[in-house]
Amino acid sequence: MSTLDKWVAGVLTAGIVAILLGVLTTAVFTRIPVAHIYVNEAGARTIVVEGHQAVAAPDWPGTYLVTPRFADTAFWPNATLDFQNGAPVTLPRRDIVLWVYRG
Repeated sequence: MSTLDKWVAGVLTAGIVAILLGVLTTAVFTRIPVAHIYVNEAGARTIVVEGHQAVAAPDWPGTYLVTPRFADTAFWPNATLDFQNGAPVTLPRRDIVLWVYRG
């Protein structure tokens, strides 16, 4: 392999690594728009304690309907929910029964 071939291979490899790191960074820090979520009783209790509303879901007994605006991606064991009014709420993903995404 000539010096030029090694240089081209190195530049291509560095470019691919930079693109993959950019995609990973974007995926980690992106906020996902959420229409509403269903949470269990523990999740509803946490959300109500933080000052937001959680109502009993009429179509799914034992769950509560919550309407955050955004949530973080599914890479973490905890979900941070951003609401329109008030501070964000962090709760374990095991307390979230169903996600309904916007769009």
